[in-house]
Amino acid sequence: MNLQQINSVYFIGIGGIGMSALARYFMHIGKNVAGYDKTPTQLTDELIDSGMSIHFEDDVKLKKKS
Repeated sequence: MNLQQINSVYFIGIGGIGMSALARYFMHIGKNVAGYDKTPTQLTDELIDSGMSIHFEDDVKLKKKS
């Protein structure tokens, strides 16, 4: 796949040293970057300050179809 075809990237564990580096790279080349991490840290704060949307809640509620 060509990176030009990717518009948005979502990282699980975005607060890790490796994932955060990848997230910064994708943002640097103009992609929309978001992600999830279990715990807020100084690193996730920096990512948020750079414009990334990061979520810390893992409570996914599924709606039951009637």
